[in-house]
Amino acid sequence: MKFLALSLILLATLVGCGSDPSTTPVPEGALMAVITRGGMCPAGACENTILVERDGLVHLAAKPPNQLGVVPAEELAALEQQISTVDYDELRSHPFTGTCPTAFDGQEFVYEFNAPAGIERIESCQTAVDYSSPLFSAVAAAIGTFVALPLGE
Repeated sequence: MKFLALSLILLATLVGCGSDPSTTPVPEGALMAVITRGGMCPAGACENTILVERDGLVHLAAKPPNQLGVVPAEELAALEQQISTVDYDELRSHPFTGTCPTAFDGQEFVYEFNAPAGIERIESCQTAVDYSSPLFSAVAAAIGTFVALPLGE
């Protein structure tokens, strides 16, 4: 199982090289996106967008074949509930004070949530993300098998 997860991460990284996630916002119908940027790929800086659709489909925003899998119904419902009830201003009120991993060939994670009030964006180099919060616990439960999230940092 770990080999499969690592293979998917490698595929996501290779497919994402050369795309620009800052111009690929969450499509209106998608539930959320996880954008990674930074690090080095053969063609330059690595950038990738993974989308979670409202029906649970998880896929890369890059050209097909891009399907990674489907979020189980229970985890999808928990994720939707958290996305629609969390206080995003509270989440963003904790500034990130360290060195962004992109400064040393690491990756920044950007989370875009299609919330009732519109797209809510959390950038890990701007906000000290609490990965143990109910929202990010729901994110990890829903897509942790498809995306290597920086949980526990």
